[in-house]
Amino acid sequence: MKPKELKIQVNGRTLAGLEFGSAQAPVTILACHGWLDNAASFALLAPRLGDVRLIAFDLPGHGRSEWRAPGDWYAIWDYVLDLHAALDLLELDRVHLLGHSLGAGILSMLAAVLPERVGSLVMLEGLGPLTQSPAEARLQMVKALEWRLAPPKAPSLYQDLDRMVRARTFGRFPVSEAAARLLVSRGVVREEGGYCWSHDPRLLAPSVARLTEAEVKSFFEQIAQPVLVCLADGGIATPESMRRLDWLKDVRLVEIKGGHHPHLEEDTLAAVVDTIATFYRSMEKTEFREKAEICD
Repeated sequence: MKPKELKIQVNGRTLAGLEFGSAQAPVTILACHGWLDNAASFALLAPRLGDVRLIAFDLPGHGRSEWRAPGDWYAIWDYVLDLHAALDLLELDRVHLLGHSLGAGILSMLAAVLPERVGSLVMLEGLGPLTQSPAEARLQMVKALEWRLAPPKAPSLYQDLDRMVRARTFGRFPVSEAAARLLVSRGVVREEGGYCWSHDPRLLAPSVARLTEAEVKSFFEQIAQPVLVCLADGGIATPESMRRLDWLKDVRLVEIKGGHHPHLEEDTLAAVVDTIATFYRSMEKTEFREKAEICD
């Protein structure tokens, strides 16, 4: 089934996204993509999760969603507020959360602050927000201010989409050509003389501030819902981030082979689908009981 385009107004800005499945499905999943990705990140995974409704927004500044206002920044807690507002606008009283990378960090915070509306949390290639020590706070803000004061760079202009696909293939987190084409399909805008990336250049700026590990711990300790952490052996997990597993009350860790985008790659997609569907089936007293089926 072809996904439906979504557009809602959140705090005066357009939040665009994709809706997979039927609004009458017994279960609704709110999915959240990673940094510089977009809602197309879930185009291969969503149809394989069975009779579910999966809603994936392009985060502000990403994909087809509008940028934040001039002078604003992209703090992780602002994304939490955006998605909370989206749940209210769509009248979603009960959802399951599925986040990749940055999206996993955002949704871990949302799960902690909305326990009555969240049934479970899947963190794919992510273990919460990036952090800083208290001693690093001043330098972090200095870096952000320096970035803001630097002369803006002219956006890169590409003559054709194939060049953008190649650029995305060899980006910070390399992906296959097929995966890159999916992401590029929602990540570019047509300009006079060619194409540009649609994301806000401010997404490349240093954060003004980050949470500390103690603050992340305070969020994780309040997540009472079942949590699945799915990590790839070639992904971004570190020994430091793995320690956060001890802060979760009900967590299952599954490690698979692959890189940072295992849900977008043909050779790892099946393992991701099986891992997530098995997690949903295993939960007692949940909407997923006997309803989440893997589609062939």
